[in-house]
Amino acid sequence: MSETIRCFIAIELSQEIRNVLSEIQSELKETVGDVKWVRPENIHLTLKFLGHINQGVVEEVKSALSEIAAKTRPFRIKLSSPGAFPAPERPRVIWVGIDKGDKESIVLAGAIEDRASHLGIEKEEREFHPHLTLGRIDFLKDKNTLKDAFSSLEIPPVEMTASAITLFQSTLTREGAIYTVLQKAVFNREA
Repeated sequence: MSETIRCFIAIELSQEIRNVLSEIQSELKETVGDVKWVRPENIHLTLKFLGHINQGVVEEVKSALSEIAAKTRPFRIKLSSPGAFPAPERPRVIWVGIDKGDKESIVLAGAIEDRASHLGIEKEEREFHPHLTLGRIDFLKDKNTLKDAFSSLEIPPVEMTASAITLFQSTLTREGAIYTVLQKAVFNREA
């Protein structure tokens, strides 16, 4: 059996957006209790989680991403309001959405999903919702705490240009996940 690696495909964020997300996390930490916060340098816009795949499939994914990127124009991404999955009343994941760039992200994720399924990678059952995960909640005593915290948050109007999709290897450690770039497929400005 060949060795597998845990991978996902994402859009990397600008340092400015990561800084804003770090500030949002700091504000939420003051009011929201027991949350496992994502390190700001590890926050990204995930387009597809691939799971554990073997090296041969990794090479096929790289080829598919190059083809997809060649047909994709760079686009702007802007942060929108915070939210929680599955719902603010039953939060498991705290996130910040995107408004500008959401349609392009959905189209891009769909193209990746289709190509991945042709490579034998299981399709995601849930509809793709572009978001940036800030943290995960095991238990929240007061369900209103999160809604109150969200209502007092002000999201600065920061934007960035998405100009590539990145294939990452994700290695889980006790200190958290370590992400290694396996490929960066740059978008085509002429597409």
